[in-house]
Amino acid sequence: MSKKKSITSIKSVFISPNELAMRWSCSRSSVDRILRRAGISRVCLGDGVRGMVRFIREEVENFEKSRRV
Repeated sequence: MSKKKSITSIKSVFISPNELAMRWSCSRSSVDRILRRAGISRVCLGDGVRGMVRFIREEVENFEKSRRV
């Protein structure tokens, strides 16, 4: 197995708002609103307008589990 393949197959600790929008089939603004209301922590990488926002995957997955009917 190549190094590149093994690195990309590792699941990141973080998940992006765009990944969640695709996963939940909703808009990016809906993701932001839902997670803000749920109290999910945001991790801000970088400063200003160009900074990236990520969420902790485990917190998001726990939130999803708690919302199952």
